[in-house]
Amino acid sequence: MVEIGQQNNAAEDFQKPVISLSTSYLQRKFAGDGYAMLQEAADMGFEYVELGHSTTMGTMDGIERAVKEGVVKVSSLHNFCPVPPFAKGAAPNLFSPATRNALESRQWRRHTSNTLEFARMFGAKAVVCHCGELSYFFRRPDSKIAAILDEKGYEGLESADGYLKLVEKFKKKAARRSEKRDYKNIAKNISALHETAEEIGVFFGLENREAYPELPLDWNIAAFFEALRDLPRAKFWHDVGHSKRKELARIYTQMELAECTADIVCGWHLHDCSESGKDHIAIGKGCIDFKAISKFFDAKKHIFTLELNRAVERSDAVDSLKRVQDML
Repeated sequence: MVEIGQQNNAAEDFQKPVISLSTSYLQRKFAGDGYAMLQEAADMGFEYVELGHSTTMGTMDGIERAVKEGVVKVSSLHNFCPVPPFAKGAAPNLFSPATRNALESRQWRRHTSNTLEFARMFGAKAVVCHCGELSYFFRRPDSKIAAILDEKGYEGLESADGYLKLVEKFKKKAARRSEKRDYKNIAKNISALHETAEEIGVFFGLENREAYPELPLDWNIAAFFEALRDLPRAKFWHDVGHSKRKELARIYTQMELAECTADIVCGWHLHDCSESGKDHIAIGKGCIDFKAISKFFDAKKHIFTLELNRAVERSDAVDSLKRVQDML
């Protein structure tokens, strides 16, 4: 497990499990009607929602009214929420906290601050954030890995000569680069908003991503949180579909990530993943071993958000809720 000083501070205890539905599942169906969207979540059996990164400003009045009337509660928001008015569609990667660019840093802080204020309004406990990715001026060091994955798929990696050597070479280079610069930039940007998060009582849930150049890197997650050691509101948010895709790509295993972040995780994005790497499907429709991963769930301290593709059948979404309830 990661040993990083203040990061081991526990989240507050919940009286009962907090299981949410990401509104990304419903956003397109209900367009600008935030009230109807949250009513649908309640009708499906959810007591909580996570306001997803596709939430528009036009839905906020209806969402606020639904929350005030007690239709559902808001557990968390996914940065940037609401979507910045100049962006088209969901834009969680619009600005990166890992950037060296001062202007982009200011924009990230500005729009994350806006998300925090909506978290304050709705009484949410976490803001889920993407942290950017490794960027290079010239040829990406992961390009050969990407080419093999595109050609072979996950199922064909056994016969891909030299693939694992390429992976190890990339992992070492990426770790050096991230620790030298990127993690420091992320810490600096989060630090600028940390006092506000403490005042509100909100955690930054820093999410693992599905693409291996995206930050934080699963295989040096301890170094990432070491850079954030003085920021107790910065926690880990584990997306189980993303970690499964990394495992299928022979990058890092899901259980390794769960084990080394057990003391710093504050929430989970739950969905299943197929053997071919299609994630955000209904729980039970893929290959994730939820019996194993659920050993790391803490029903008193963690937020559990079902983050499903909108193509998932309503009945399967409801069944996924029941499956999560049974795990807890």
